[in-house]
Amino acid sequence: MIRFLAILSGVLLVASVTLMTPWAGIPALILVAAGWWFRLGAVAAVLLAIGVLAFADTGVLAAAATGLVATTYLLNAATVAAPVGVVPTTVPSVVGAVGFAAVAVGAALLPLRLAWVPIAAPVLVIVLYGLIIQGVAVKRRRDDDGTAAAG
Repeated sequence: MIRFLAILSGVLLVASVTLMTPWAGIPALILVAAGWWFRLGAVAAVLLAIGVLAFADTGVLAAAATGLVATTYLLNAATVAAPVGVVPTTVPSVVGAVGFAAVAVGAALLPLRLAWVPIAAPVLVIVLYGLIIQGVAVKRRRDDDGTAAAG
């Protein structure tokens, strides 16, 4: 199943690159095919797709779709040679990728222009990162003798 998803997402990545810039389709095809055996080829294929997105000056939806396909391709191509039982495409990874793409599309399409957002964004990112890490991190408490006990 992983090989099928790697091939499918690779074909979709080549198709999206070719639709945006036809001359980049052949290098994308070569890099995607190489990415099924060498991880560096997969990374190069995604970097080519990003370059084509920047060069072609496509719309927000095309960029989001290409980003989702590139994410799926990297997840599945990186684990083609993984041991049995490794599942890269899980419900949390799909929900996260689609959710972030939807938020990015919504943010790009909103006609809201706030002058203070570039100043507040780094602070908000740091605060959100701290909250997420605090929820994920293992909490430890100290016993009376000073040793750390998991809790």
